[in-house]
Amino acid sequence: MLRKPAASPVVFNVKSRMRTAGMVILLAPLCIFLRLFYMQTFLYEEFSSKAERAIYNYLAEDRLRGKILDVNGRELAESVRTHSCGVNKRYVKDKNKTVAFLSETLGLPKKRILEKWNRSSNFFFVAKKIKPDNYIKISEVLRTQLGQGLELTPEYERIHPYGQSALDLIGAANSKNLGLSGIEQMFNRELSQDISKKRAKRARRGEIIYDRKLKEELSVANVYLTIDSVAQFYAEAALKKAVEDVGAEHGVALVQEPATGKILAAASYPVKDGQSLAFQFTYEPGSTFKTVAISSALDAGVVSVTDSIDMDGRNWEIARGVVVRDRQHNKDFLSIPEIMQLSSNIGAGKIALELGAKNLFYYIKAFGFGTKTDINFNGESRGNVPPYNKWTKVDTATKGYGYGVAVTPVQLINAYSAIANGGTLMQPHIIDRIEYAGGRVEKKSKPVKIRRVLRQETTDTMKKVLQSVVETGSGRRAQIKGYNVAGKTGTAEKLSKEGGYAKRSHIVSFCGFLPASDPQFTVLVILDNPTKYTFGGTAAAPVFKEIAERLLAMKGIRPDQLDFE
Repeated sequence: MLRKPAASPVVFNVKSRMRTAGMVILLAPLCIFLRLFYMQTFLYEEFSSKAERAIYNYLAEDRLRGKILDVNGRELAESVRTHSCGVNKRYVKDKNKTVAFLSETLGLPKKRILEKWNRSSNFFFVAKKIKPDNYIKISEVLRTQLGQGLELTPEYERIHPYGQSALDLIGAANSKNLGLSGIEQMFNRELSQDISKKRAKRARRGEIIYDRKLKEELSVANVYLTIDSVAQFYAEAALKKAVEDVGAEHGVALVQEPATGKILAAASYPVKDGQSLAFQFTYEPGSTFKTVAISSALDAGVVSVTDSIDMDGRNWEIARGVVVRDRQHNKDFLSIPEIMQLSSNIGAGKIALELGAKNLFYYIKAFGFGTKTDINFNGESRGNVPPYNKWTKVDTATKGYGYGVAVTPVQLINAYSAIANGGTLMQPHIIDRIEYAGGRVEKKSKPVKIRRVLRQETTDTMKKVLQSVVETGSGRRAQIKGYNVAGKTGTAEKLSKEGGYAKRSHIVSFCGFLPASDPQFTVLVILDNPTKYTFGGTAAAPVFKEIAERLLAMKGIRPDQLDFE
């Protein structure tokens, strides 16, 4: 009996073989699909970021800086867009042609460009802040073979449309958009934006293409000063001429509105950005300080304007070995107006002693001396007024005519403005307003009354006294036809390095206001150590007159003298 052979343990028919082969064939694509699905779904952000970094770069770019303007909106400092030219050596096709093109276009020696080329590993700047016509020439070749590897990086350059005018106030800002001095530094936060990073991609030939979809938002503010650029020009021009004419080391000219405290002009010469002598310079004021001492004594009632002061033969011994002399007159007695007209040190010193150290100190401090103003200009000095309990009899007397105290120009002009406006010390201002990008305006120059220093009756008397100084006294060269001018000259010997006072080293000055009947301007002129003239009346008063005449014409202020011809 025949038996069938046993079946094989594994029998593959055609269908099963095809099914198995199909599964094997589909397995690899399925794995790839699943991997791609995972990457697309779960790793999208990671790979998208890598792809963007491969295509795009984020390049640092300077941002626009806000403007500094005068009170009428004239730009004193602004930023203009410029470009710097750089070379990315990796993309340059012909080194010699590229160097020759840059040398011809930028006006640079080939040797200098090659030195930078050899020092750098890849990228280097050929020239910063190139001229607009050079920018056009380079931009025209960027998409050609010659321009491969050249880059034009946008930047901002700080310019001053009025040149050096008010530069001592404005200060400086560097290429990184950072304020270094003056207003630029004081208001750096308001004026500046952080350096932005713009998204850009590099084309095949190496040129930079910025992403135009990104829009910049302007967030800087513009700072308006109380300075009037026209008044500033008048003050600077007159001061510069005077300093050069008399051979002075330095000069200061200040103009203030007595009713508001606003500074309309603050000139220093020589000009150094961010270094304003109006706030940083300290000096012994000499005879211009007699106005402070005598007005204080009148206000306290210890003297009357009709009193006569004994001149002690014009040789007054304050203490043993300390003698004050008046050589400019030969009178035995002087009234208060005459003391001011003739600038008598004996008269002012005796009145200071009559007022007393404590009361004189009180008035000096009430006038704002020995204290910084709220202007807070960088480097502003507080001056120096020693405590009265340390004063000797000589100290008290000499302070009556402006020695033994150190003041700043802004303190002195503010004190005279207090007399001009009827006795109120005002807060001085150099910032008028700040205008922000969103339209918000922050007013900074609202009139602020600090304190009443003198009674109205005292200031009325002092105006007449100061007016007589200009009419018949040492300030005659400050006279302006048709206008009543009130003011006082000052001539102070400077301390020498060896000790004591130098007889041939002086600070001369004149401070006054006009029209005396309704003061619109207070003007202070200081000349430090002139070599040709040695008196405030001959050197500083004419400068006051020149500035004041132009201010009157600028503002169209009518004369207050009715009988002039």
